[in-house]
Amino acid sequence: MKLLLIVVGVLAGLAGLAVVVGLLRPQTHTAVHSVILAAAPERVWAEIADVERQPEWLPEITKVERLPDRDGRPSYREHFGQFEATTVVTASDSARRLVKEILPGGAFYGSWTWELAPEGEGTRLTITEQGTVPNPLFRAMMIFHDDTKSARDYADALARRLGVGIEGVR
Repeated sequence: MKLLLIVVGVLAGLAGLAVVVGLLRPQTHTAVHSVILAAAPERVWAEIADVERQPEWLPEITKVERLPDRDGRPSYREHFGQFEATTVVTASDSARRLVKEILPGGAFYGSWTWELAPEGEGTRLTITEQGTVPNPLFRAMMIFHDDTKSARDYADALARRLGVGIEGVR
């Protein structure tokens, strides 16, 4: 019984420490990743803008459901890992800029912005993630998370989908 109390006390102490660490971390973050893809902006745009087909090539997205428009804007429920998020396309400028807002209600919310610009024979793609993580336990876990990993993984999967190389990573 004494050993059980010690184990429970240690676990409670670790959980308390995680909460304190999470409370000390900022709720918001911004991560930017930019690459040059050896494909024309229109071709890159066709894949980025086709949200419903992303599960075909983006490993972390397992399912996308089209939802009714919100204020005349396309809306989706995206499933990934143990999470799902409702997103709304808040800006769409053909072959130049796409912004999807992740609505509050899950473990995180914020936005992803894709900006495309011609660069030589290819396209410079810049992905900006602006996120908010309200739960201090999740913020504490983000100590072990590379903020640009999701954008890097997205760019790598997109390049594979397009069958092109990536250069100029920053």
